[in-house]
Amino acid sequence: LFSGAMVFDSSARSFRRADVAAIDGRIQLENAGSMPGARRIDCSGKFIIPGLIDCHVHLTGSGDPAELNAARTTPLAQRAWRAETYARATLHAGFTTVRDLGAADRLNIEMAHAVAAGLIEGPRILAAGLGVTMTGGHGHGFLATEADGADAVRKAVREQLRAGATAIKLFASGGVMTPGVDPRSPSFTEEELRAGVEEAHKAFRPVGAHAQATDGIKNAIRAGVDSIEHGVWLDDEAIEMMRERGTYLVATLTAPYQIAHRGLEAGIPSYMVDKGWQVLESHQDSFRRALQAGVRIAMGTDQGTPVNKPGENAQEILQMTALGMSSRAALMAATAWAAGLLRVGGEAGSISGGLAADLVVLDGDPLEN
Repeated sequence: LFSGAMVFDSSARSFRRADVAAIDGRIQLENAGSMPGARRIDCSGKFIIPGLIDCHVHLTGSGDPAELNAARTTPLAQRAWRAETYARATLHAGFTTVRDLGAADRLNIEMAHAVAAGLIEGPRILAAGLGVTMTGGHGHGFLATEADGADAVRKAVREQLRAGATAIKLFASGGVMTPGVDPRSPSFTEEELRAGVEEAHKAFRPVGAHAQATDGIKNAIRAGVDSIEHGVWLDDEAIEMMRERGTYLVATLTAPYQIAHRGLEAGIPSYMVDKGWQVLESHQDSFRRALQAGVRIAMGTDQGTPVNKPGENAQEILQMTALGMSSRAALMAATAWAAGLLRVGGEAGSISGGLAADLVVLDGDPLEN
């Protein structure tokens, strides 16, 4: 029993004084303060928020700039043991749900099963297995499987579903971290993307599209993806399309910011640093304009990219508020709105009776600081 706290009410987007009980891992609010025999935790002067949600992570990554090359030769068992520590760090930073959008050997799916079975400590994981990219596209060779043509994309998505994926990732453009790939370039066609989305949605799985290039973003929106990941070069038409269709933006502002600003001195390869600076200003401007236009926003970090470390996920919330998002909206983007995107609103994302008791107790008011 957590007593005497100010508890975040997602429907009112404000705090109210309440007692919260956790019974067999489920929230109880009604008559919570009158439970004889409960273990009472005095939360007077503290603030309780829902467990935070990161909609874009790579739990197998440490954030070490040299890791991508080293991981290709590191045995799978060692990568799994290390990933367990990254999952634990993420959970202990207050993130109780994540969507993992790509891991070699589909290790994210196995981690999701291990967490659910209580074998390791970590957040609830929606795992995409491998992403699906075009031949030579962003992420190929490690985090994504390659496919060309609508039928091949359809098959690749079905393979991820067969492996146990609970989310799907498609690559609609180039990106920063793949050598020789221009982030301004679209990749899959609208037809290819639509085939992947259809397969995922038939299985009731949300689809995130890595989409930085303007044309790639528009192809993904028209194809029906649930979220645009990154959204670097959003023009007015793309923003309006997202607003009209209810497509979420998961901006992952932290990833290029860290690559550009930490740069060579952190050991980040020069080609990544150059592309980080190439995207940074447009990325931040796109986020501001999408926010002002009323595009749905959910929080995601791209955790695991260089100097974007497990357990430091909350820096994305600060990035969003620095670009004009209110503290209230940023908290919603990292809880209830994120749960809406991931289709887990009946399990997590708010402090409501019957939901999982994913709770974070804070010493201060996050709406003030």
